[in-house]
Amino acid sequence: MSFQALKQINNPSKTNVLKPAIKVALYIVVVAIIFTLISATTSASLPPERKQLTLPELAKKPLKVDTLASQSLQENQWKSYQITIKPNGSLSQALDDIGVSASTSLKIKKTKGSELITRLNAGDILTIWMDENKQLQKIHFPKNQVTHIELTRAAGDNFKIEKIDKKVQRTIEVANGKINGSFYLSAQAAGLSAKTIMSLSDIFGWEIDFIRQLRKGDPFKVIYEKKYINGKYIGDGNILAAEITTNNRDKHTAFLLMGSNGKKIGYYNSKGRDLRKAFLKNPVDYVRITSKFNPKRFHPVLKKWKAHRGVDYGGPVGTPIRATGNGKLTRRGRSNTYGNVVYIQHANKYMTVYAHLSKFGKFKKGQRVKQGQIIGYLGATGRVTGPHLHYEFRKNGVHKDPLKIKFPDAGPVPRKYKNNFVKFKNLMQAQFDRISSEINLAGKFE
Repeated sequence: MSFQALKQINNPSKTNVLKPAIKVALYIVVVAIIFTLISATTSASLPPERKQLTLPELAKKPLKVDTLASQSLQENQWKSYQITIKPNGSLSQALDDIGVSASTSLKIKKTKGSELITRLNAGDILTIWMDENKQLQKIHFPKNQVTHIELTRAAGDNFKIEKIDKKVQRTIEVANGKINGSFYLSAQAAGLSAKTIMSLSDIFGWEIDFIRQLRKGDPFKVIYEKKYINGKYIGDGNILAAEITTNNRDKHTAFLLMGSNGKKIGYYNSKGRDLRKAFLKNPVDYVRITSKFNPKRFHPVLKKWKAHRGVDYGGPVGTPIRATGNGKLTRRGRSNTYGNVVYIQHANKYMTVYAHLSKFGKFKKGQRVKQGQIIGYLGATGRVTGPHLHYEFRKNGVHKDPLKIKFPDAGPVPRKYKNNFVKFKNLMQAQFDRISSEINLAGKFE
């Protein structure tokens, strides 16, 4: 601003001339500010402008189908056959019956693990699938309730064979009762299965004569396993412990000993002694004694006094007869007196004789047999009045009474398992002590 201008502003005589111009300028400024505020308010109240962006095109890729769903869809298109193996039948014969080529059967035999599916027995059931081109795709073989075998087609014309074991759940059960009639029926009434009853007779077969020693009212207690798959009962498992009293006074115990590999070692009594003896008490199960060892017996056929140097067991024809000890079958044949007869040599000084058999077992002369294996079947051949087994026990060629001879046990609990056995035995014994022998039932282990 010039000196002249400043001079005019400060000069009172000039004030009236400047007032109109200042008023106009101020008015213009106020109007501009108001317009600016209105414009800003109006813009803020408007909705935001939306623009649609163009997305890049997706690459065109095939959709992935779940592998299991695809396989299931494929299997639905296959044709299935259920084949039961006939006596003397085979897998190749079963495949041939439904049109599978011999070359395919040969390829299966060359596949790793082929013995799992080629070693079949009469009655085994296979489910076989073939595709629309009649090509073998799959075989399913339920070997038992736990183990299944599956053959599937792999890459090319190859096959894969798998062993599939279902997961088995085990529960521990307790059963107890008293003898009322036969041991079998008494144990059955207590809730035990036929398998478990037979196992009990095997466990105590060295020291209990189930025919002669049990009396009415004798108590028994059993702790055993039950097996399940997906909640379905499939049978009993191991007997963990058992206690049987004979003659109302003699207590017999058995406790299972397992190895570190999970395999069964055997059963031992409360003193840690193995229950396995050199010989079984009886060669047959659940039959009656019709004639005992007697140096002077009146012979029912010859009608005269004659020594009876064995024990006779009466029972149904066809009852299995077991070798009472390990040994070598030295004679298998027929005689006028003994009918069909088997001789077994045990070690150097013992021999057992089994006479009047209806038929022989699978063992031939010269073969070795194990204790408990079937060497024949009860019959009525030879000089007899009815079906029975005549059983003899000889020591150094001298006849001994099989019912009175004492046999040594097979030894104590192995030292490395002794501590574990004692703990297990004490646990089982505590459970036995808890069981009331007055109640005949099966219950849960606690």
